[in-house]
Amino acid sequence: MRKSVTALMILLMGLMACEKNIDISVDAGPPLVVVEGYINNSLRAYNYVIVGKSLRYDQADFANTPIEGAEVTITEGTYTPGHGYSWDDSRSVKLQEVKVPELGNVKVPGVYFDPRRVTDSAHALLGVPGKSYLLEITAEGKKYSAITTLPLPVRIDSLTNTPSFRDDSGKLRSRLMVHYKDPDTLGNAQLYYWKNVESKSTFGWGAMYTDRYIPNTDDLINGQAVHITHSSQLPVGDSIRYFLISVERPVHDFWDSFNKARINGGPFTTPVSLKSNIRGENIVGCFSGFSVSTAVHLMQ
Repeated sequence: MRKSVTALMILLMGLMACEKNIDISVDAGPPLVVVEGYINNSLRAYNYVIVGKSLRYDQADFANTPIEGAEVTITEGTYTPGHGYSWDDSRSVKLQEVKVPELGNVKVPGVYFDPRRVTDSAHALLGVPGKSYLLEITAEGKKYSAITTLPLPVRIDSLTNTPSFRDDSGKLRSRLMVHYKDPDTLGNAQLYYWKNVESKSTFGWGAMYTDRYIPNTDDLINGQAVHITHSSQLPVGDSIRYFLISVERPVHDFWDSFNKARINGGPFTTPVSLKSNIRGENIVGCFSGFSVSTAVHLMQ
């Protein structure tokens, strides 16, 4: 029995993917290749690509079986207005299914990392703000590609929290607040992630706490101070590591459309159109360029 990887929202909610029996129903149309890829400027371990094949079209979580043995490369380049993209072959990295420390030195099928995470972790793949990245995948005889660019990161001015309160069980809780200034340029967008003691044993962007349901674009707040109170009730005394993620608009639009599809009961059973940035036949997903600013806060 093969392990299954739940892609595009919850990634590896523990040290390994869970084994489970899956009843596959045959739906109209071919199965989709599902891709979840990330390149960021802060966490080398969190640059990875998941490649899978959808099982069902009526599920909101993109449950899929992994595609093993795919050829996956990420190449760094630059974009020049009027001239397009220029890719540097010397900055091309071939990703592989390897046993990384963050997953308990277990190779997870369909999850691809820079192999230097094992042999030379200090020099493993890391994104650079302002640079563009080309993702190329060859899987089961077909080719797919995507391009993403890392914008300049937005600095976190401060993290605070609301006054403490007791939840229904009597535990002392408060809500996290982030404060930053939106850049004075149109088109930028932010996503929000945080990790605390309750999620310390999990791995991956999808395993963090996040308010993906309220991603921010600067249509109405361009250049203004932003103050956001997150909805999660976090334990007082807990130390929070917070990630303010700056993304280009296509990345924001994909995750926004994905969340709307999840709320409506599944991306294949609703009229919501997923705004995938992966090119190829019968494929859905996103190659996300994350420019990360981080801060730590003690909940009070």
